[in-house]
Amino acid sequence: MGKIAENSDLTLCLKIFKRSPQIDTDEALGVIVSLKELIDKKRKKILDRWYHSILDTYPAQAATFLRKNKDRFENPVGQRIVEGIEGLLDEILGDFDGERIQYFVDRIVRVRAVQDFSPSAAVNFVLSLKRAIREVLKNDLTSDLFEEYMELEDKIDQIGMYSFDVYMACREKLYHLKVEEWKKRLFMVLRRANVIYDEREGIPPQQQ
Repeated sequence: MGKIAENSDLTLCLKIFKRSPQIDTDEALGVIVSLKELIDKKRKKILDRWYHSILDTYPAQAATFLRKNKDRFENPVGQRIVEGIEGLLDEILGDFDGERIQYFVDRIVRVRAVQDFSPSAAVNFVLSLKRAIREVLKNDLTSDLFEEYMELEDKIDQIGMYSFDVYMACREKLYHLKVEEWKKRLFMVLRRANVIYDEREGIPPQQQ
């Protein structure tokens, strides 16, 4: 088998996960600290880190506006992002319900689909959660949590792939809307030129 790339997610995880002396103490006391408990404890920091990493994908002026303006009516994009990431984190740690995941993904992807993002950049916000968790929990992740962490990353990857499907569906719908709009405009131009006519109006102008 080939070597694992040094910058791969697995390699990063292996570097981060170390056995802490505190774990030995916890085990001796019968205390079991789960990854979910750690994330719940530092939930706000993780969400803040995730939110700002998403804003970093926007142009500087737009990112500044999204960071400063907290009003849900003046900043609906920021509100959709916050609602989406909070809901997705809850589902990743909880029931992982498909319908709810679809709703929260749609809250974010539908906006990014109409903005100037490439497909990969539009959905990469999902994967940036991995980095947010690693950075916030870097001093808490131990070898005992490795398996649980990999399961969490699998869930994030699943949401990432689903987000791409949602993005492509939104782009396809936008394309069809643009085509229909172009057809309407073309029809109006040809109609004014008396090249075609609407049958609902009766006899063509040139035959009157």
